[in-house]
Parts: sequence; structure tokens; C-alpha cells
Amino acid sequence: LSIINQKSIVLPLGEVKITKKVNSVLIIFRTNTDVEIWDQNKKRLFEEPKIQYSLRALKSLIKSINFSKTKYPNIKFKTIIVDDKSKEENLKKLKKLIDESDLDISITSLNHDKYKDIIKQQKNDQTFSNLASLLQSFELGKKYGEDLVFFVEDDYLHFEPMMEEMIASYERIASQVNKDIFMCPADYPY
Repeated sequence: LSIINQKSIVLPLGEVKITKKVNSVLIIFRTNTDVEIWDQNKKRLFEEPKIQYSLRALKSLIKSINFSKTKYPNIKFKTIIVDDKSKEENLKKLKKLIDESDLDISITSLNHDKYKDIIKQQKNDQTFSNLASLLQSFELGKKYGEDLVFFVEDDYLHFEPMMEEMIASYERIASQVNKDIFMCPADYPY
């Protein structure tokens, strides 16, 4: 019933005329393929090396982008991977997935030195790196984002229609309130 860039129909609300149309999506994908869970004292769900989570997350994101590109060829998708010191062998694995995707995906290295004077001293290097990665991601989003900016990390798995649902939700809600909005998809398994 709903059509991106045209209308949204939700049974209790009826039809919503889309006034906040999405023409482009910038995806900022933060990755560190070597660091396990740095701020928690538990293991990952499947106890695989971190690169496996990163690859699966990127692969599921690529599938979701392709799903949406097929249905909505007029929407431009661009992905920037902000990488924090991944080993060369892991970067090669990410690049292989990127090359096979035929999507607009680039990798930029996190510039730690740029943020040394901006971010206050932290308890450990991993906390500093996480904050620097966030800041660089926000700066890239501000610089290159046109419509939607989607920040995501390398341990999230995505269903194929995820991107379509996110765009449709943004268009409907932003059109209803007549303002740009900030959405936070749930990231917990229960």
C-alpha cells in the first residue's frame, strides 16, 4: 500500500502524503575487525573472531541496499566505512566483499591524531578510538549527507527490507511532523 516518495498508508492513520522525500542515503559503517567487545566482560554470541561479525554485518547491509536499489532505483546509496586499525588481511576481506557488490562503498581510515586535542584523556585506548571513530563518522555524515544518514556498526545484522523500512518510516513520520527526525533502530535481540 505504501510507496516510497509518494504515500504511506498505515491502517489506523490512513494515508499520509509524503512531503519529506528521500533521494539519497549515506551509510557510515564503523568497523574495527580486531577488537572484541571492549566495554563489556562477556563474549560475543557465537564466539567467532570479530572479522566474521564484520563480514556478516557488511554482507547483510549490502543485501539490504541491493534490495532497496532494485525497488527504488532513483534513491542514491553511498557507504563510507570508517575503519579503526584493522589488520591488512582483514581489510582485504572487506575489500573483496565491496568489489563483489558493485555498490558505492569506500573505506577511510580513522585518523586518531586529528582527535588527540579534541577528545579528553580516556581510561584506555579503545575508549578513545571509539570516541574518535564516532566523531569522524559524525563529521563525514555532516559533510556528505544529503538526505538520510545512517550510522551503523560492524556487529549488526540486517534483514533485506531493513533499508526500505527505514526510509519509509522516516518519510512517513517526518512528513507527519513536518520536521527532520532522528531514528534509533533497536539493537537488542529480545
